[in-house]
Formats: sequence, C-alpha cells, structure tokens
Amino acid sequence: MTTLGIFTVKVFYLHDGRYFTYGGFGDYLAEIRKYFDKVVLVAHVRRSAPPPGCYAVPGGNLEIVPLPVVSSELGALVTIPIVFWRSLGAISKMDVVHARLPDYTGIVGAVVARMYGVACFHQIIDDWQVLARTIPLTSKFGLGALLRAHLLVYDWFERRVCRGQMVFAQGDSCYAKHGKSSDCELVLSSAHHVGDVVAPRPRFERAPYTILNVGRLNSVKNQALLLQALARLNENADDWRLVVVGSGPQEAELRLMAKKLNLEQWVTFAGQLAHGVELWKPYDAADVFVLSSVSEGTPKVLLEAMARGTPVVASAVSGVPTAVKHEKRGLLFASGDVDGLVSALGRMRDDTRLRTGCQLRAVEFAREQTVEAATRRMLDKVFVRWPKFALKVSPQ
Repeated sequence: MTTLGIFTVKVFYLHDGRYFTYGGFGDYLAEIRKYFDKVVLVAHVRRSAPPPGCYAVPGGNLEIVPLPVVSSELGALVTIPIVFWRSLGAISKMDVVHARLPDYTGIVGAVVARMYGVACFHQIIDDWQVLARTIPLTSKFGLGALLRAHLLVYDWFERRVCRGQMVFAQGDSCYAKHGKSSDCELVLSSAHHVGDVVAPRPRFERAPYTILNVGRLNSVKNQALLLQALARLNENADDWRLVVVGSGPQEAELRLMAKKLNLEQWVTFAGQLAHGVELWKPYDAADVFVLSSVSEGTPKVLLEAMARGTPVVASAVSGVPTAVKHEKRGLLFASGDVDGLVSALGRMRDDTRLRTGCQLRAVEFAREQTVEAATRRMLDKVFVRWPKFALKVSPQ
C-alpha cells in the first residue's frame, strides 16, 4: 500500500461531514489520487458552509489533516508551530511527500519529510521573489516594507528547502530560480480535462465585446487595471463590457471604482462559479480573456481559456509567457500598463488573422496540457526516481 502526502495552503470547507473546495485543485487532487492507494492531505480547513462556487470532494482513499485557516502573513507565521506539530503526526502515514509551494505549509512538509527520511518532490506554483518587487515599500504606512521583507525571507527558506531536490517549477521565473540548484523541470498548472477542450469558434462578431477575467479579487490579480482599460475603451462608444468571475477582499473596492468611472452598467461581478460546466459558460460567451495579474505562476485560467478557444491577452509576468507565447497563443502586455492592455485588446479585436491563429495554436497547446497529461508526466519522473512507489502501471 502506497500513501502520498500532500502539503498545501489550499483552504477546504468542512460542512455536514463533507469537505468542499474551489477552483481547479479538486480536479488535480482527483487525478493524482488515481496513482496511489491513499492520499493524506495536510491542508487548511474552515468548519463552515462553503461559499458559492465550491464543490464537494469525494471521500474514498482521501484523509485530510486539518490546519487552522489564516488570513494574513502574520497569521501564517504565528501558526507555523501548529502546522509543524500536526505534520509530525501525519508524516508516519506517508510513503512519499508532495510539497506545494510557495507557502510555509509546503516548507514545513518538506522539512518534516527530510527529518524522517521520507521521499519528497516539490511543486513551485509562483515566485514570491517577483511578487516582493511589486510591493511599494511605503504602502500602508510602511507595512509594505515588512511584507516585502516577509516574502524575501520566505524565498530564502524555499531556496534552501529545494536545493538538490526534485522540483517541478511552474513558469520561467520559478525555473530560473531553481533550475541550477535542483533536479528541476519546467511545468504548467492544469485544471481542464481532455473532454473540456473544444474547437475554437469566431469571436468579436458584434458589439459590445465581452472581456472576461477569472480569479480572486485582490491586488495581485489587479482587476483595477481592467476597469481603467474599460473606461479608456468606452471613451468614445460603449463597445466593451467586462465580466469578472471570482470573489475576494477587493470586491467592494472594485465595485466602488466601477461606479466612480461610470461603468456600472458595463461591469458584471459574477461571483464564484463552480469549476466545470458552470465555469465554461462565461469562457464560451466571452470575446477575449484577460489576465491582469502582477504576479503568477502559470495560472490555470489561461489554459482554461485556451481549452475553450477564447482569445487570450495577459500580463507578461512570472510564468505567464511560458503558456502565452506572444503573437502565437495570445498577446502579452507589460504588467500594470493600461496603454499596453488597451492596445492589445484593440489588436485582438481588429486582426482576424492573428486572433484565429492564436486560437488554433492555443487549443492544440491546451490538448497537450490537460490534467491527465500533466499529472502523468510529473508522476512518471517521480516513479523513475522512486520506482518502489510505482505500484500501478496505469492509474486506478
């Protein structure tokens, strides 16, 4: 019997004896569970009814070790002793550990695995060193300096933990950081399945044209830039509208910003949508998908847009250019550059040949990056390193 332990910052909700989660992590978890007799998930659990857009996680060969939910960097630091103690209790159940970073939960999992001689591979989702550079030192009365210092201290721990280890790095930035000091492979993050990929269809057939953004509403995702761009695009005619899917701490602020810019009738805050059929509807209805983030790994939403044939415009940060090759699978613009974003949207609308070519190449790329294919590629390498864990020639 082979047991995989996963250490993640992901939040789960425990309600009426069932666990719920959101986004594409549940799909990833369902796929990786096929390759092991049991999975022990060390994750943050909130004992409450799940918010809209969450879905139930099937039981079976899954055990969840609950950690406290924190809402700040200080909270994450304060609860490290609890994470460490519960990880010590869980490590004896694990044959191999999967530490998901960046986060101190993953760091603790990797450290405990090393302490007890348990095999461990690391997956780096985002580069917090890049994120640290985007934080003004003087923001929030000097707290920006503390936050930047916190991220850089974390980055030091991540480099130490991953040195000489097996690392799957999402995006060029993460790969450049760990490529020379570890057994590192460049990967992408997937949340779509083979059956989710569809043939591209024509877009921008009639105004108003729909811009779609999917993600948590916070400063890192930078939806404020989309509102600025929308105001610019609609200065002369109301040709564009924006649909934002997701929830988060900046929702009230973004709604107020839309009101101040006289964009209320052109902006829809759709809230959190369940991953799957419900989420595909806005992708299929949109004319273009825009990722406006100031920091990312290789976000699943990009591949979701590609899988549905939705043209992509994205900020050229961290691992994004790994997925969105400029003028090949989409258009890139400099992070925070509203002029660049407006120009890219206009070009995607007006250049039919460019748009169609990007759609076709993006769909083919998405076919190569499904949850099934990406998980298999990662575990093939894990099983070559530790063949005793490859108990099954094919997944369950």
